[in-house]
Amino acid sequence: MKTKSEVQFGRNYEIIGNGKKTIVFIHYFGGDAGSWHWLAKRLKKNHTCILLNLPGFGETRPLPRPSIFEFSKFINSCIDELGLKEYILCGHSMGGKLALYAAKIMEGVKPIKIILIAPSPPTVENMAEQERVRMLKHPNAEEAMKTVKGAIQRKLGKKKFTYAIESQIRIDENTWDWWLNEGMQNNIAERIKDLEVSTHIIFSKNDPVIAQDAIYSEVLPYLKKPAVIALGKIGHLIPMEAPRKLAKQIKRITKKRDSRL
Repeated sequence: MKTKSEVQFGRNYEIIGNGKKTIVFIHYFGGDAGSWHWLAKRLKKNHTCILLNLPGFGETRPLPRPSIFEFSKFINSCIDELGLKEYILCGHSMGGKLALYAAKIMEGVKPIKIILIAPSPPTVENMAEQERVRMLKHPNAEEAMKTVKGAIQRKLGKKKFTYAIESQIRIDENTWDWWLNEGMQNNIAERIKDLEVSTHIIFSKNDPVIAQDAIYSEVLPYLKKPAVIALGKIGHLIPMEAPRKLAKQIKRITKKRDSRL
């Protein structure tokens, strides 16, 4: 593995850091591997951060027929390809829903822990019909800007704000439409509720996208003895809005021996 300051590029992922503890990161709906960069640079000293580019995002080829199952198979194929023997799976928003299903269907080495950041519920993500229709105008720079502004509570610096817009515009149109029309409404709750992996949820009480009530009513009931960390004064894009605060919480989770399950 290369030095800590270098980024390695695989076919569908980037690797930052070469620490003893490995975390596989699954990005949110509007992002890609680069959305984690600000967080990864705060973890790279003691962690190996594997940042996936899901199909249709970043430079990864889209799936012919997107589905929760096919995305989860892709995640597990990357883990198998890397030959990981011990790792933590971390998903943000859409990536949280996919992380749960990927762990459930993994036939190889399962994650030792799962970290969900402002996760899309394993049930149905509640989005106003007017907002869904607006977001279906893609790719559209003006609508992308509205989406980013509507997701945050903290002002993003110019570099982060620009990246959040551009990563959204780059997403394959068919993949984009699939999540808004089908993916976010696919209910996997019954299929993952017997998942035997320790799960930690980090969310914001002020999230304008995934409300606090949704975490307690649509996420926690389907997980076995989850640990919950509630943050304040942050929006939905926690890895970009508050990477320092998030890194602190992730370091605590990765250090802790988990005997709850």
